[in-house]
Amino acid sequence: MSIIAKLVSKQGFSATEKKVADYIVKNGEAVLYLTVRELAQATYTGSTTVMRLIKKVYEGGFSDFKVDLAYELHHNNDSKDKVDFQIENRETVFSVMDKVAKVKKDTVDRTKLLLDYKQIERVTRLINRSSIIYIFTDVINERCGYEFKYSMARIGKTVEIMDDNFLVTMNCLNEKAAPLAIYIVYRKNSQPLIEKINVNHNVSIPGIAITGHDNEEVKRLCQEVI
Repeated sequence: MSIIAKLVSKQGFSATEKKVADYIVKNGEAVLYLTVRELAQATYTGSTTVMRLIKKVYEGGFSDFKVDLAYELHHNNDSKDKVDFQIENRETVFSVMDKVAKVKKDTVDRTKLLLDYKQIERVTRLINRSSIIYIFTDVINERCGYEFKYSMARIGKTVEIMDDNFLVTMNCLNEKAAPLAIYIVYRKNSQPLIEKINVNHNVSIPGIAITGHDNEEVKRLCQEVI
């Protein structure tokens, strides 16, 4: 059953959860641009209620929920919330290539629906103002960090992949330094990474978090959460 179908059925929902479900169904496109807190405020409920409802209709975090909700809204299909990609026995290489291309296009289209252009402008300003960017992540996302590093090198922006905060803190002692920290938060409760975010926040280093999980502490400590 799709996300929208589950929201409409309201099976096992409390009274407050039904309010949130009705709001999402009625204002689907607008919900794509809201945070958990903003959705709670719009429905006169609480963040806990919103997340409890999300868990009842979707296996994953709030950001991923919005991606799949966007896909359903875009394709106007409440019975199928994933890209249909099956290879038949007698497929040719060209038909398989066509299907792969469709999956890529659908993924790009789904991502575009979630773009917050005002946030992109704010993030761009943070990157432009920085003299050096520090990437903090776990091993599974190191490749993303290095790809970003190489891309930034093309425009003369220095990026370092970090495993501790020592050099970042030392850089702050330089009056001309303008460091920026970017955190790729893969796990829902990545305590070592949150500790690094705390340290950098305490020495006034602006931070950008890229995560698929809703974490109030990360929101509080970072300028932008994507």
